[in-house]
Amino acid sequence: MSSILVVDDDRAMVGMVAAVLGADGYELITAYDGESALRRHAEDRPDLVILDRRLPRMSGDEVCRKIRTSSATPILMLTGERGTDERAKLLDLGADDYLEKPFGKKELSARVRALLRRAAQSPRTPSVRASIGGLDIDTSAHRARVGETVLELTPIEFRLLAALAARPGEVVDRRSLLRSGWPDERDPDPEWLKAHLARLRAKLESAGAPVPANVRGVGYSLG
Repeated sequence: MSSILVVDDDRAMVGMVAAVLGADGYELITAYDGESALRRHAEDRPDLVILDRRLPRMSGDEVCRKIRTSSATPILMLTGERGTDERAKLLDLGADDYLEKPFGKKELSARVRALLRRAAQSPRTPSVRASIGGLDIDTSAHRARVGETVLELTPIEFRLLAALAARPGEVVDRRSLLRSGWPDERDPDPEWLKAHLARLRAKLESAGAPVPANVRGVGYSLG
């Protein structure tokens, strides 16, 4: 039985989500603010987190970022905002999917099934445990750090870093990096790679870690 942490300060919303997913056979864990959400996630290790963006004591965005520093738990964000940029914004935070409020019960169940099914499939990142110029990467713990500093990377950034670290000193071509960064996209836009690698590079550089080198016309290398 999969366990799901539902986080929203609207108790009626939590009750509705819990009733729908409880009827589907899931074990439900609930929290009503950001700090409680992080505590329950650490204590109960749920298989999925359903997380509202607007929470007291810590925003859902910040909760999402903090979970991503130590865990690859699938996160489904709930948002009242609309717009073409919303999906990109939430994915950059570290979310795996999102639902706009109000949403239907069938759509909620379908999104949950899809995320859990995806998480149960083969790992998205290569199995890597390596140290490259002071940068330590461990995909089993979903963690990258420099010394005692844990890097706050989005899932996409982490997958790109893991793909590069799996072949230290070698050039990883752009097509391979696109498949690593966006495994669920049929035709990922090459421009996405440039933007996400730029953000990854800035985070690594700020921490004093080696940064991916651009090999013109081919791809990128690390170390």
